[in-house]
Amino acid sequence: MADRAFYEKFRTTPQGQALLRMIRYAEGTERGGPDSYRVMFGGGLAPNLKQHPDKVITGGGYSSSAAGAYQFLTPTWQQQQKKLGLQSFGPVEQDIAALDLARQRTMGLGGLSYLQEKGLTPEFVAKLAPEWASLPTQQGKSYYGQPVKSYDELKKVYGQQAATPVATTSTQQPQTTQTTEQTTPRYNIKDLMKASLFQNLLNQINQPSPTQGLIQGFMSGAPLGMFK
Repeated sequence: MADRAFYEKFRTTPQGQALLRMIRYAEGTERGGPDSYRVMFGGGLAPNLKQHPDKVITGGGYSSSAAGAYQFLTPTWQQQQKKLGLQSFGPVEQDIAALDLARQRTMGLGGLSYLQEKGLTPEFVAKLAPEWASLPTQQGKSYYGQPVKSYDELKKVYGQQAATPVATTSTQQPQTTQTTEQTTPRYNIKDLMKASLFQNLLNQINQPSPTQGLIQGFMSGAPLGMFK
């Protein structure tokens, strides 16, 4: 299952998310939520995501068992399910299966790592055209003679999808700073002025002053004119 681990990680990258969204957009399944993964050929929704609906639907002069966000035909899904050990027809499983198909189609260019190095190019999209009929060849046509999206349109959609990186920087203050703040004494000037008056009174009666060291330390560092 080494391949599956790779796809599980790649699907969380900005390139993985962008590629998957682009394919959903081209296939007409992008619903902006979980329903994207329930779309069947013709636009209806599968009752659940426990398994591929395996239902042939006829419409618009075509018949197909395509289902899911990436419009898997029944035989294609069964092949991917067995190869990758997929237990359901859920969103994660569909993403993994689609990425594997994309990787296999683009191995001549370097596979999915090509996206990280060069981005989405006409060459990359053309390699996917035999897998998804809605994607254009380099001549701008469908590999199967069906309606397609233009490369410029797909590139725009691809660029709109950018996964937000998970924050890894701690927002906590260093422990040493907290300790310093806790142990540094904070003096109130009014209190010190009161202490000064008290000191003067003690000096008049010749009594030892418990605040003398504090006041002297404060006064020696006070700017000129503070008490004017």
